[in-house]
Amino acid sequence: MTLIHSRRLLALVWLFSLSWLSGCQSGPADAAKANTNSSKPPFTLAVIPDTQKYSRYSPERFSAQTRWIADNYAKQNIRFSMHLGDVVDLPHHDSEWQAARQALAILEQNPATPYSVLAGNHDLMAYVQGGINDNQDMMRNGAQEPFIQYFSPQRLAKKDATLAGYDTTGFNRYHLFEANNQHFMVMALDWRVSEQTLAWAQQALDAHPDVPVILTTHQLLNVDADGQAFFTGHGAYLWDKLIKDNDQIFMTFNGHHHGEAVKRAKNAYGREVVMLLVDYQSNFWGGNGMLQLVEFDFAGQALNFRSFSPWVAAIPVAERQAHDELSRWEFSIAMDLKARLSDFNQSTLGRYPGNIDGTLGYWIFDNEHQLTAANGDMLFADLSGRGQHMALASLNTAKSQQSDWIEQSGERPPFGHAVGALRFKGDGEKGQDKGVFLKAESALDDASSTLSEFTLEAVVRFPPQWHADKHSWSGIFAQQASHQQVCEFHQLACKGSDSAMVLAASSLMELQWVSLSSNQASRSNWSWSLNKQQWYHVAVVNDGKHNTLYVNGARVMRTAEIEQPGALLMPGKDWLVGISSSKGEYANPFYGDIAEIRLTGRALKPAQWLMAN
Repeated sequence: MTLIHSRRLLALVWLFSLSWLSGCQSGPADAAKANTNSSKPPFTLAVIPDTQKYSRYSPERFSAQTRWIADNYAKQNIRFSMHLGDVVDLPHHDSEWQAARQALAILEQNPATPYSVLAGNHDLMAYVQGGINDNQDMMRNGAQEPFIQYFSPQRLAKKDATLAGYDTTGFNRYHLFEANNQHFMVMALDWRVSEQTLAWAQQALDAHPDVPVILTTHQLLNVDADGQAFFTGHGAYLWDKLIKDNDQIFMTFNGHHHGEAVKRAKNAYGREVVMLLVDYQSNFWGGNGMLQLVEFDFAGQALNFRSFSPWVAAIPVAERQAHDELSRWEFSIAMDLKARLSDFNQSTLGRYPGNIDGTLGYWIFDNEHQLTAANGDMLFADLSGRGQHMALASLNTAKSQQSDWIEQSGERPPFGHAVGALRFKGDGEKGQDKGVFLKAESALDDASSTLSEFTLEAVVRFPPQWHADKHSWSGIFAQQASHQQVCEFHQLACKGSDSAMVLAASSLMELQWVSLSSNQASRSNWSWSLNKQQWYHVAVVNDGKHNTLYVNGARVMRTAEIEQPGALLMPGKDWLVGISSSKGEYANPFYGDIAEIRLTGRALKPAQWLMAN
């Protein structure tokens, strides 16, 4: 059973706006006058990272955090505080829970300082009993969990009007608070959520479809040695099962992994989700009272972040030690807050100008059309609306080396809809193919695997580093299936190991098009030798009789030499970008720039080509 417990929202009138924090001895500066360029003054959220070391060794630092929030909430316009779990270090030590209760009770004394709290791994009895990494919320006996005893939703609801719902386990809750006459949700999820919890969370989101959501949990992102954030296994699970498909979720916070990092991911609607890891428990004195503060700056159209220690701020400058750090990790992220905090779940996929009637697959490889896969890799939306999103894949390269083989370029081609491109860096030297490419399982079925007509378009460029010894016969666009596989599927006698549909580059930097037709014909179409550092629009038009290859609008010489009615394809086989195939296996990675590819199931006129846009 799923339980959503409704309560009346807390309505408060705020008279102060926030001037961003200064590094003065007394802590953050007083609020400045509201920006006259905006009718919405800035407001702030406070984030309380892992407090486990404070509860065990230094309760006074924990209380200093909450006391500062309680004393400065009006001055700094702090509308809500969020604890990220690991409230305590040892869950079976009652003294730590009492210290944590004492610190957070400071916020409970005033209804204007609401907060959320969730369980981290150190807060659960499985941490000392064993099996913590697999200890999902539904597996526990809440009556035996100190976290529930000290921070049950029923107990908190008596003093917190923002607590609007909780699940049957009590480990998951959501709060609704108000800022600038707009409701916001904080969804606080357990360290290990079950499928039942995800269903409960989805029900809560569905019940508030117009409310922007900040998701907090204990583990979602980790950080590598270079400071780059990446999804943990559980984080990938949350992204794939909950976050990416709910456009309301625009921000996430987690702790658990020591450090600080930010990841800016694109959800299934192509909109940004700002995801932050912040955890100082391995720093000097377990973090030395460091908070994370987030300002919503409507006038400046930005989210402003800064970590700040009320504990250090209270120490006279002359008495501070070298390790007493007042503030750190200050940065801003530009965001059109009005736009991002409204009009949720309005998919723009399938509504692009280039998605014309009959489009079978359409991909733009710039940053604006990049999504984020569950494993954290780049993912490119299929703008046809058919769900064939292009995901990263590697050939004889390690995942840790992917950035060496593919990168984004912000240079806009002279035609098409892309504002950038992908630089593929495939290498076929010495007979060993290496590279990173994109693939998407085709949405073809038995009926659509026979095209009576088609138009394939690509916007490509060869860079100065292109070399025939390394990069010839490489695939720009292909279907994975070989001639023989397609022939067998369609019960034909033809054979061949090469891809049954491919746009490739020869050793002379010519473009080559090959496709298999219903009459079993397959003949290469060739361009002339192209130039490096020049953008080209490539179009292959099959009018039901011939394949005709065009480059930058010009018909090439070696094309339409035999009759080829339409094309034959194979359901279940991948579309490939930046590589071809041989015998149905990935082969011949591409070196060059690809900005845009569109496959249409009809013969297009030149005025309909991407080049015309």
